[in-house]
Amino acid sequence: MAKRSIRNIGVIAHIDAGKTTVSERMLYYSHKEHRMGEVHSGTATMDWMPEEQRRGITITAAATTIDWNDFQINIIDTPGHVDFTSEVERSLRVLDGAVGVFCGTGGVQAQSETVWRQADTYDVPRLVFINKLDRVGSNFFRVLEAIQTKLGANAVAAQVPIGSEKDFDGVVDLVERRALRFDSQSLGEKVIEGDIPGELEAEVEACREKLIEAAAEFDDGLMESYIEGREISAEELRAAIRTGTLLGKLVPVFAGAALRNLGVQPLMDAVCHYLPAPGDLDAVEGTNPHNGAEVVRSLNAAEPFCALAFKTVADSHGDLVYIRIYSGKLKAGTQVLNSRTGKKDRAQKLYLMHANHREQLDEAAAGSILAVVGFRHTSTGDTISDPANAIALEPPVFPERVITMAIEPISTEDRDKLLECLEKLAREDPTFGWKTDKDTGQLVISGMGELHLEIIVERLEREFKVKANIGKPRVSYRQTIMEACEGEGIFDHKLGDRSQYAEVRVNVGPGAGTGSCEIVNRLSKDDVPLEFHSAVVESLAAAVESGGTLGLPLMRIQVTVTGGGTRQGEASAVAFATAANAAFDNALNSSQSFVLEPTMRFEIQVPEEYYGAVSTDLNQRRTDIREVDLEEGLRILRGLVPLAETFGYTSRLRSLTQGRGTISLQPESYSAVPKEVAERFQL
Repeated sequence: MAKRSIRNIGVIAHIDAGKTTVSERMLYYSHKEHRMGEVHSGTATMDWMPEEQRRGITITAAATTIDWNDFQINIIDTPGHVDFTSEVERSLRVLDGAVGVFCGTGGVQAQSETVWRQADTYDVPRLVFINKLDRVGSNFFRVLEAIQTKLGANAVAAQVPIGSEKDFDGVVDLVERRALRFDSQSLGEKVIEGDIPGELEAEVEACREKLIEAAAEFDDGLMESYIEGREISAEELRAAIRTGTLLGKLVPVFAGAALRNLGVQPLMDAVCHYLPAPGDLDAVEGTNPHNGAEVVRSLNAAEPFCALAFKTVADSHGDLVYIRIYSGKLKAGTQVLNSRTGKKDRAQKLYLMHANHREQLDEAAAGSILAVVGFRHTSTGDTISDPANAIALEPPVFPERVITMAIEPISTEDRDKLLECLEKLAREDPTFGWKTDKDTGQLVISGMGELHLEIIVERLEREFKVKANIGKPRVSYRQTIMEACEGEGIFDHKLGDRSQYAEVRVNVGPGAGTGSCEIVNRLSKDDVPLEFHSAVVESLAAAVESGGTLGLPLMRIQVTVTGGGTRQGEASAVAFATAANAAFDNALNSSQSFVLEPTMRFEIQVPEEYYGAVSTDLNQRRTDIREVDLEEGLRILRGLVPLAETFGYTSRLRSLTQGRGTISLQPESYSAVPKEVAERFQL
């Protein structure tokens, strides 16, 4: 298949905007599936996990492939719930384009902002599908305006709806100037073309004028035709829209109601017309893992092989590792190099995935997204490449975990099995972790939210047959310092018949970023032999995680190893690791630490009559309400709230609003806790 006929896309949205329903309709109309799966009835093909079917939400990104008009479209349906945002992050890292689905009534909601920013991070070209236009209160142009203002996107209508709310029954294609309706007898499969309704002609021409103006910015020929008043053909306009979309500077917007089978086929056409093929993108840049030199690979099958592993699924027959091939070809049975570990792995079997079903392949080429069985040393974020032409690509970046829970097996006999299962789940999910608390001996699991950890516990029981008790959720507090400090650690002991001596000096100061700690090694090989440098750095990394005086992991700091020394014949890895740990503790003890807590950005929608009760309750939860809007009888509140104040709030909101209020949350940042909370940590 020609490179240009492949499209690698993701479907991204706020929870309940209808993206899985859109994906299901794509499967049906492309004849990939011969029944129409429904999210609300638990029959959606892409929501294959029992936990997804029971809750009616997407939890894990599911991949599939369809054929449409001589194009192969590889689709990843991503979750909309904030607890599973890592699935969106790793999917967007490897996709070429995306379809953003927005609810025709809800518009730009909290998580839709988050996934849009994630797509911005990876420069992913996008289309927009405004869904659910058959609902009461839906408004295509209001949502379009919100996308422009709230997301800062150069969004422009490529269609306009015919009718509104319950009378919505089709769209007008502004490029072709044709009305499109969808035959209900064939479940919308038959698209009926016709003339534009007379009452819409003026609106259609005005919107087409705006579309031409926006597209002309990216095509000099079209601009000239527009200025001179010449008639502009559909082919000219479509080419200019594609150029602007590929540059990431234009976002065509489409209309529909996927649940009622309206508008999906024109969206599939638009994916083929406007989103990039692998060959349309710039060459991929990486580094040589041996010497750090920059390496550039063109996105074609003639280059040496390289791919990025972006998802791992634990399986009883061996981990299933999802990869995106950026250059070259991969044959089943081929040996590849893992650039991170330096170890070789063998791709024993290759599969094209359709949700949880597999189609075995003999070979895959650049542009393909597939799954591999047989890797023993490769996991999420790793680059694999031709052993003779190594390259390391930039891995996806995942957010900090914000919540912890204690967990213990029902029976002591299950402890070893529980540890093994937790390790498997941690390989799958970079935002899930576990450890044994050094003070209490308890097993502790950590993740992105209550639902995230609840799903983990359910999977332990369902997939691995391990029952466990869990404690109440706890906030993952952190600590930081505001001023630089220095410390020195000396290890001078006789172990057995041998004297060991090491000294390490460090400077600990505020970091430049907002994330975890950075460790800078400025040791001289003349002062400390090179073979002991790693012991120093690893010891400091462990000290940062253990948290020093407060026992809280540190963040937003930079630890610089400024010097060290030893005596002839008395150096050892143990001595340097111990000295480094002591230097860090001494530095931290001479500084003032601040406790940080995770804060969440919230969006709450409540009927106007409940606004007073809800806002009063929020003010008691240390919230910072930054914006209050009134839309269609709904109050929409946006602001920040500490994560600690959100536990159980969904039930409280339902109680206050008789079940009519909704809340969306997503991680915002870490901020200093107030004095009364800090006192719990004996500051």
